[in-house]
Amino acid sequence: MTIKVIVILHVIIGAVLGAFPDDPKPCKYGDADCFGKLFEYFVSEKHNGDDSIGLTSIDPLPIKKIPVSVGSDSPVNVDLVVYDGKAEGVKTLKFVKMKGFGKDIAVNHEIVCQSESLVTTGHYNVTGKVLLLPVSGHDMCNITLLKPTATLGWTGVPYEKDGETYMKPDKFYLHLEPQGVIVNFNNLYNDKALSDNMNKILNENIKEIYPEIANFVDKGFASIVRKVITKIFATYPYEKFFIN
Repeated sequence: MTIKVIVILHVIIGAVLGAFPDDPKPCKYGDADCFGKLFEYFVSEKHNGDDSIGLTSIDPLPIKKIPVSVGSDSPVNVDLVVYDGKAEGVKTLKFVKMKGFGKDIAVNHEIVCQSESLVTTGHYNVTGKVLLLPVSGHDMCNITLLKPTATLGWTGVPYEKDGETYMKPDKFYLHLEPQGVIVNFNNLYNDKALSDNMNKILNENIKEIYPEIANFVDKGFASIVRKVITKIFATYPYEKFFIN
């Protein structure tokens, strides 16, 4: 066996058996205070990504597509898709509380946190009616959630790989509860004056409008964040994220 092959094998073995990065230090099982500080460190200092824990970029958070399709029984009867965009503001998240993250993987794990704002920008395409008013257009949009509380969680599913136990997030959910919402859709109706007027109507009635689409927004973000969380916990065996 050549020296080159031996070196490669050592690198592979080290990657498989390596421990969670020691800076910052991992937490004890179920230590909410420590977990909160670790959570805030990674979202604020490593929001562009950190290969050492398998963290991809979370601020800006790439938005491939968030579809919204509300039926005719709703005052917001629209087919809307926001695509090829990004969300910014994740790096301002502050930890509130958690549950789970003990030795038992197969339980519900949940994180509650709050952000100053979550600003989603991207392309949009919309047709339908809002408050009985026809709406249509395609251009760029901005959807800002003000001071949202984010609750994300999943049921842990243990699985074996290379003789170690990992956690797969299952039944993933995410709920965003903003204190306010501001929207702007450029070039509605392909007419600036009509677009400005419709955006004014949307924002004046946002308290009635947003709850009608909130579930779709939650599902769209859940799909994106689930991939981030799944990759993190696929990087190391579950026990490597903690100290005894």
